[in-house]
Amino acid sequence: MESKIKIGISLFSLTPLYVSRKMSFEDCLKATHDMGFEGVEIVAAQMVPEYPNPSDEWLEYCKEQITKHQLKLVTWSAYVDMGIRSDRDLTTEEIVQYTRNDLIYAKKVGAEIVRTQHAITPEIFRKMLPFCKELDIKLTIEMHSPHHPDVPVWKEYLDIMAEPETEGYLGVVPDFSIFQYTPHKLAIDSYIAGGCRHEKLKQIINDHNEGLSAEEIIAGGDYSDDEIKSVHDIKHRFNAPAKVDDFRKLLPYAPYIHGKFHYLTEECSDPTIPYEELLKMMVEFGYEGYIACEFEGHSFEEDPRIQLKRFVTMVNRILKKF
Repeated sequence: MESKIKIGISLFSLTPLYVSRKMSFEDCLKATHDMGFEGVEIVAAQMVPEYPNPSDEWLEYCKEQITKHQLKLVTWSAYVDMGIRSDRDLTTEEIVQYTRNDLIYAKKVGAEIVRTQHAITPEIFRKMLPFCKELDIKLTIEMHSPHHPDVPVWKEYLDIMAEPETEGYLGVVPDFSIFQYTPHKLAIDSYIAGGCRHEKLKQIINDHNEGLSAEEIIAGGDYSDDEIKSVHDIKHRFNAPAKVDDFRKLLPYAPYIHGKFHYLTEECSDPTIPYEELLKMMVEFGYEGYIACEFEGHSFEEDPRIQLKRFVTMVNRILKKF
């Protein structure tokens, strides 16, 4: 059976080219189409002029450009700026209003989904349901590392999503960072640059992958201070908070998924996130939404488009297996 999973991209993936003004918003859309992506996520705080109060003129311009470049605007990525005022955090009422505004902007520009962060408390999440129904649009919260389904607040979110009246309106965007279990190339390079010896770092990573604790790793080798620091950093950053099977709990409530990665090899594979297992689960579930590439290896000197093309190749190759 042919998979109905579609490949999209968060324009955040093109950050280095956009913020350096090597590419305009329209250039990003053209490149997205040319690289083989079908759907797109706009990160409003990054690319939308005057956000959180964009003009109708810009929203119309955005809609025209999406159509011109034969893309589908799947997701409007909202940002709840708790520090927008210098004297206090936003109140519940203000967060509700800002989120309602994002739902309206997303609807105007033709997006099906608004993605927000967990600054939206379970109480506020539930309050947004009438607005979602009124506008016929989905509101989703991103589950990003170090969160996972058993975090207490996420149990509350998932209970809300399981209620019959929220079906199709309130959901989750799993970010594959929650399944990242070992350091990526960018991190490894930074440890080496920081003073770690190659062979010692290799042993540290092997021990980490075997499930040894920081104390056990340190006790098992003659490590320098820099290498001991790397042990603690690896255990903090790359101790996958979610089990692969946790993905099954999220799929029923996930209209959209973030395909996070930091570096794909020349063979178009990710040795740090179990993409093959995760995509297989999506196929078995009958998933029909988008997996959106979210490249965060922005410290690499190479053009991010090299990595983004590898993502399309990797996903298509894996999906053909099933």
